[in-house]
Amino acid sequence: MMRHDGGLLIAFGAGLGLLLSIYNYFVPVALLAPTVDIAGTPAALLAIAATFILMIAGLVLAGRHGSGVTGFFMVGSLVGILGTGFAARLIESQLLLALMLVCLIGWVLRAFTRPSYA
Repeated sequence: MMRHDGGLLIAFGAGLGLLLSIYNYFVPVALLAPTVDIAGTPAALLAIAATFILMIAGLVLAGRHGSGVTGFFMVGSLVGILGTGFAARLIESQLLLALMLVCLIGWVLRAFTRPSYA
């Protein structure tokens, strides 16, 4: 069976981003950003939704699919990574920004490397 490690890296970074976003939504002091309070805000909810969708896209991209499905998820995940990274910068969540960088590295691996056999 073939798998793309880049897709798994996207899912891993987005999964950790999802956990961080949930934490930031419920706890008044953001992790590693003590001066920022984003708890209960629409921006924190948007980060939760975006990282969840990105995690699902990473899992889809980890498998082998037709070029139409792959193209759709590649474009969508790139938009999601860049948009979530920009939002992380706006809400001053450096850890989420770093996790989106991990996702971007996974996207590059998925786009420009061959699948591995598992």
